[in-house]
Amino acid sequence: MSVHNESTTILMTGSTGFIGKEAVKQLGDSEAQLLLLVRSESRARTVLNAYGVTDFRHITFIQGDLSALGLGLNQADRERALQANIIIHAGGTMDVTLQPKVAEQIFMNGAREIAKLAEEIQRTHGLRHFIHVVGFMSPYGREDSPSISSVNEDVGDKSGRHKLWISKAFHSESAYEHMKFEADRYIRQHAEQHAYALSVVNPSTVVGPHPTGATEQTGGIGMMIQAMRRGRMPVIPGGLQHWLPLVSNDVVAQTLVFLTRDSNPSGGTYPLLSRKSDSPDMKELIRLLAAELDVAAPRWSVPLPMIHAAMKAGGTKISGIPPESIAFITKQDFEVQQTERLFERMGKRLPEVSELLPYVTADLDYRFSYPSQNDLPQGWTRTRVGVLAALMHEGQGDPWVIVHGLMSSADDMMGLGDALWSMTGNPVWLVDLAGFGRSPVQRNKERGTAFQGQVKAVRSVLDEVQGPVKLVGHSVGAAIVAVAMQESGRQNIQLAMLQPVWGGARDGRQRLVSSFPRRLLRGLLSRMTPQQVAAQLKRAEASETHPTMLEDYARRASSGLKSPRIAGANADLLHWIQSHSANKVLQTSVSAEANHTLVVWGINDQGYSRPENIHSLVQHVELPYGHQFPLFHANETASLLVNWQMKRQ
Repeated sequence: MSVHNESTTILMTGSTGFIGKEAVKQLGDSEAQLLLLVRSESRARTVLNAYGVTDFRHITFIQGDLSALGLGLNQADRERALQANIIIHAGGTMDVTLQPKVAEQIFMNGAREIAKLAEEIQRTHGLRHFIHVVGFMSPYGREDSPSISSVNEDVGDKSGRHKLWISKAFHSESAYEHMKFEADRYIRQHAEQHAYALSVVNPSTVVGPHPTGATEQTGGIGMMIQAMRRGRMPVIPGGLQHWLPLVSNDVVAQTLVFLTRDSNPSGGTYPLLSRKSDSPDMKELIRLLAAELDVAAPRWSVPLPMIHAAMKAGGTKISGIPPESIAFITKQDFEVQQTERLFERMGKRLPEVSELLPYVTADLDYRFSYPSQNDLPQGWTRTRVGVLAALMHEGQGDPWVIVHGLMSSADDMMGLGDALWSMTGNPVWLVDLAGFGRSPVQRNKERGTAFQGQVKAVRSVLDEVQGPVKLVGHSVGAAIVAVAMQESGRQNIQLAMLQPVWGGARDGRQRLVSSFPRRLLRGLLSRMTPQQVAAQLKRAEASETHPTMLEDYARRASSGLKSPRIAGANADLLHWIQSHSANKVLQTSVSAEANHTLVVWGINDQGYSRPENIHSLVQHVELPYGHQFPLFHANETASLLVNWQMKRQ
């Protein structure tokens, strides 16, 4: 690739989409001027800022609409658009259920209007590169592609051989896919007619970026995950010959950015996916997803046409997913030689998502469990620390690493995290235990090893921090971090245990339920209503809790337990709590690091007994609250932790 010397101005559609946001973020490191076609500047700024785009110096928003005549541009914005020498066309709604008229209006009108701009730019000062993002199932650009026809034939034509080819290539009819492919054909023939360089980037099913796998686009693989977690996928779609190609949006964005930096592009078609031989078939993929979701995998495969027909006949009501959702499952073995050559120039290998898939699965499962989840408050970002998902707030000094307890996640500890950051300015990491929140389940878990698996996962977090750490755990999370610190052998960790679970529950009902077989216990947890969660909390809390806070927490806890993955992780730790080893494990761990340890106990906890025989060097503080005080009294808890650190210093 030769690097261009002239200035670069990029006109981009789809900048607030799943791929577009990541591309804008990565383009922020370049000197390119970005012209972003958006419907609303204020909304686009908000969306991009929430995604981590903070520098808007090289960004100009031009207001328009892909479905409108002339893209809905006023004269001033049209003149700005005509200054571009690169076009990235990645716009269009991600909705496989779009009606034909709507799909045609968005994709075909957008293609015609953006092509008009490209033609005028090419005529006036030259268009260096047109980069079009189109789904990987598009039939064009392959060795056996149907002809893009003569330049005089309009792509709206649905006649004869072309439609027959399409119908043979796909097992389902989707206006969304069909119109995207028609737009592909239109732009290809337009580029041929007007002699500008065209690169077509064909992402496969797109998932979230490295390292988090955060997949906000819940279509595609998300639809399968939703059906599986609800127990509504009794068969494997397709079989050993079928597969679902995947790619992360950061890899797609890296490809787009690289193509914009080529001063003399030759164009090409670049399917973004692994080789079929290197990817799991549908049976293996479903098995992997089932393991991550903690559900039973279906055994039998059914041909896709039969599944599609059954879904059309009413199966959608059973599975909860539309028939168009299986359109991305394919038998095809795609031509990736051109992509491989491109990736060699990029210094990369073909996209590989197997390591990312557990995090994608956990993230999507979390989104379905908490559909009303709000955007993160300013300052917080989602990340991965060790093998666990985490929320991070940057700061200066030694980090606070906080681990939640039962029926909770990192998000529930955000009040405490905010308070600690406000008071100290230190970095704060809120960690999701394995199987909780957005963290994948434990690998190769054997019966009775859940607790030690959690300890190992938390140790992977500590391994990423070489300097001093302020380690905080709540409830069973306190037990986990205590053992993790002791096993690490490090002397630079300060440990705060908030309401540590020191032994079995005092409540006879909880003791009985916690002794049930795992499958039964998980089922009982998954059926807990918000009212039942709130009632249990009230029984365990002798102190008054703010009703709104209690209701919000109970609603979130109940929602989370609807996930078999999260309910299973809770069940495993409830089993451990009821085991007789808990007391011995904690006594040993806390005694070993007594002079670095603080234990905070809410004296109104009716659910668990206060710790006994604590080493004399352990600092012990009591509060007039119950078990969940770190969640319901975050500011007071933070003040106590800060004072403890100040006294140590």
